[in-house]
Amino acid sequence: MLTDLILFRHGKAVRPHEARDDFSRGLTLRGRVQAAAQAARLKEAGCDIQLALVSTALRAAETWDACQPSFPDAQVHLSRQLYLAAPSIYLKAAKTAKAARVMIIAHDPGLHDLARSLMKGNTGQDHGQVQLREHLPTSGIAWFCADPHASSGFKLKQFWAPEPVSD
Repeated sequence: MLTDLILFRHGKAVRPHEARDDFSRGLTLRGRVQAAAQAARLKEAGCDIQLALVSTALRAAETWDACQPSFPDAQVHLSRQLYLAAPSIYLKAAKTAKAARVMIIAHDPGLHDLARSLMKGNTGQDHGQVQLREHLPTSGIAWFCADPHASSGFKLKQFWAPEPVSD
């Protein structure tokens, strides 16, 4: 049963004109550094990922590569279906994964739309909730915990935007 769902937007990628196509856009140095730092932050907060569901787009796969040292025992499943997917695709993948703590590394707008839908009915106004309602930045993490009392079945536990890093 899914107890923790972590939405992790891929790290900062090179600009579209710097790659062959959108799918082939890799991470910048800033993207790699921030992704690794965000994964370490999540691990330090006590979240131990069992399964990472990762889009096969280069920037998402490289984000997982940066995160993997923080979660050496996690299983990883790369899926083309997670490339620019709808929120319902992301949620279904997590719920059918047969793992309690699942992280999805993928793309906007789908991840942000999913985060906002999971927060529906949540009247909290802390800084993280306000920020997340507006934007899920690259390397941003939204950590949700299962909550049978929440209208979506999940409650936002933590939101982290990445710390600024120079390229």
